[in-house]
Amino acid sequence: MVQLKLNQSVGIGGVNNANDVKALQAVLNSLLALIKPTTCLAVDGRLGAVPANSKTVAAIKRFQSQVLNMVRPDGRADVNGRTHRKINEKLNQ
Repeated sequence: MVQLKLNQSVGIGGVNNANDVKALQAVLNSLLALIKPTTCLAVDGRLGAVPANSKTVAAIKRFQSQVLNMVRPDGRADVNGRTHRKINEKLNQ
């Protein structure tokens, strides 16, 4: 069973620990088919100076919008939050 393990939140307003960001980037790359037209993310553990403009945050928002059907995606994955749980569910389908 494949799982994304986050220690802290990733995305807009998140803690954005480099190891958590890398883990999420790698997992989002494995789920690209669900979040078209997202391109492969650099697995570098960084969101940049302005996280709201990050490709990783854009991919989180696209996942939230297309997979979770969120009307207002927040661009954040919280530990054991709705986005985190759904990512783990999709990893094991």
